[in-house]
This record gives sequence, C-alpha cells and structure tokens, in this order.
Amino acid sequence: MHDHHDHHETAIPQPEVTDRPRPAGRAHLHLDPLGGIAGDMFIAAMLDAAPDLIPEAQDLAARIGPGIGLKAQQQRDSGMRGLHLALTLPDSQRGPHHYADYRDLLAKLAPDAGIRARALDILLRLGQTEASVHGVTLEQVHFHEISDWDSIADILLAALCLERLQVGSASTAPLPLGGGRIQTEHGQMPVPAPATLMLMRGLPVIDDGIPGERVTPTGAAIMAHLAPALALPDGALRLDQVGHGLGTRRMQGIANLLRVGLWRKADAEASAQDVVGVIAFHIDDQTPEDLAVGLDRLRAMPEVLDVLQVPAIGKKGRMITRIEVICRRDAIDLVARAALSETTTIGLRMRQETRMILPRTQDTGTGGVGTKTLTRPDGTRSIKAEMDDLGQAGDHAARQRARRQAETPD
Repeated sequence: MHDHHDHHETAIPQPEVTDRPRPAGRAHLHLDPLGGIAGDMFIAAMLDAAPDLIPEAQDLAARIGPGIGLKAQQQRDSGMRGLHLALTLPDSQRGPHHYADYRDLLAKLAPDAGIRARALDILLRLGQTEASVHGVTLEQVHFHEISDWDSIADILLAALCLERLQVGSASTAPLPLGGGRIQTEHGQMPVPAPATLMLMRGLPVIDDGIPGERVTPTGAAIMAHLAPALALPDGALRLDQVGHGLGTRRMQGIANLLRVGLWRKADAEASAQDVVGVIAFHIDDQTPEDLAVGLDRLRAMPEVLDVLQVPAIGKKGRMITRIEVICRRDAIDLVARAALSETTTIGLRMRQETRMILPRTQDTGTGGVGTKTLTRPDGTRSIKAEMDDLGQAGDHAARQRARRQAETPD
C-alpha cells in the first residue's frame, strides 16, 4: 500500500535494460527492509532488480481501470538510490470494498494462473486477519484501510513480479516495528495496526527507535505470502539481481528503502532444487469412472505437476485408492480446494517438500520428435525422447525406431 506524503523528485539515469534471458530455475528472494515494507516499495524493489518488467507492470496497471497508470522513477533518499513508484488514480472513482469484490476483480485481471494464485493468496491473508480483528466472516470483511485502486495494483503487481522472477523461497532481515498511532476510519489505532501485527506473526522484528507506520497491511500480507526464513539457504549461492525500492515518506538519518536480492544455487546439481506442494488423501466411496474424471481435471490444472493414484488396504480391510497430488508451492490451497471439489474425500493432508530435478534443456529433435537433454551430477548427459511425440510415429516398431533416432547424439 502507498503512503501519501509529499516527495521530491530527482532526475537520476535509469539502469540499463538488457534483453539477456533470466537464469533458469527457482530463485531465492532475500529482503532487507531498512525503511520498512509497503506494497509499492516491494514492487519498486522488484522492478528495480528487473527493469525489463516495467512495461508489463505498466500495461497490467492500466488494465485495472480507466485513468490508472504507473510511473517508475529513480530517486535518492539519504544518499541511497532506488526506484520510486507513483500510481495515477481516477479522480472520483473508488475501488472495491468487500473481500468478494477484491477476489473477483483480481481473478479477472490476473494474466495467468500463477499470478492469479499468488494475488488471491495475498488477498486471502489480508481478509482473514481483518475478519479476525473485527469479529466477522471473511465474506463480511469490509476493507476500510485498503479500499482504493492502489491496493488492487499493489497486490496484482507484487504477484506479477514474484511469478515472473520465479521466486520459490524467501528470507528476510528483521522488520522495523515502528510505533505511535495512526488515524483510520475506525478511529485511532496503534502501530503496527492490528491486522498488520497479526500478519507479522512469526517474522523477526527490530525496534530502531523511529516511529510511524513502517510496515503496511499490504506489505505484511506480501511477507506472510512469502513465509520467509530468517537466513539465506545453506550451500553456495549466486547473486543474480539486486533491487532498491523507495517509499514516499522521508525519515531522519535513514533511507526509507527496501532492498531485495535474487539468489540462486551456485552449483548445477543444487540449482535444480525447488519446493513443491504435496497433497495426499484416500478415496473409498467414489466409483472408478468418476474418480478418473476428477483426477483428469486435477491433472489439467496448470498449477498441478503430477497426480499419482495407488491401490491400498485401508481401515476395516477396505480397498482404497491413495491419491498424491504434486503442485506448485504457491498453489497448495487452490489445488486442495479443487481436490475437495473433484473427489469424495472429506479431508486431506498438505505439506511442502524440497525436490531435486536434473538440469535439462529441450530440443525439437529429429523427425519431429522433441527431446530432453539431462545433465547428471557427474557431468554426463542423457537424452530422452518425448513420449507424446513418439506416439505419433506409428506402431511399437516405428516408435522404437523414432526413439533410437531421436536419442542418438549427432
């Protein structure tokens, strides 16, 4: 969320935008919230790290509604350079107020399923804390504190940056606690605001003696979505990108700056590690035909990586089917709800697991058969033909000939 104090613009050369491809594999995001974190500061830091994303962010902001635009400008604060964002808003139009309105609008605006899942998760965390603070249901939540178009932009653009930069894990330095009181539509409230404080549960904090709102509700919801560790991952890391995002407020003796770093594993074997969601449940009362349809619908979800079904013996000697769904880490809740809708299970288990996959490159291959070239830990390589392409080659003998031709190095 944006704070609304006056700021001074300084003309600073923009960082060079290059067309180099981003590294493959999931990134680890580390945050240094020197000044704190708000939605616009987070987006600014991420766009500063990857300025080639700015045009897409501006296009997405413009899609939110007429008269909405995004301006990114380099500025200085207490001797530190950073990117500052200014959102142009309509003069008279007010944004949505209720949770369901936010949810429907974000789902409509998100350009793909990954961004949609992240945006809805950030919003859900905000909604759940507001519901708890005010003693209402989620659907009754009325967002007094984020009831304008800038909050929609903050959530949507934060999800865009996280998805495009392939953030798979995160860590953070301590968040500044701030202090004092703020005026809200509910009257005066302590800093951090009640919902913000709930979202900061489990995160490290520091009291640097500087009062005021240092962490906004949207900034705290982004942190809750990231579920950051307190330190960088073990093992050798390589720093790929660094970004500095500036807030609008100016403070004495300290830059209102959020620094982000995008790190990746330094060695080939470890660079293929990431975190996935695993959802497991048992079925004993759904017909095989209907279960097959439900599982096919789960497999078709872009967030789902694989679906496994195994026959087993359950309680009272009953034959059951054990289902295990592997999905993207940020889509666990979304996929779990889909599993409850598509099957007759009345409960499931969810967890996160680290997986290791071999580094790979894809090629069109020969004879119209695509291939994957896999690199083993010892440096040797193996080539595997894509079965979907082999299926078009003909009978078994023809498929075997096509496989040998595709998997034989030139």
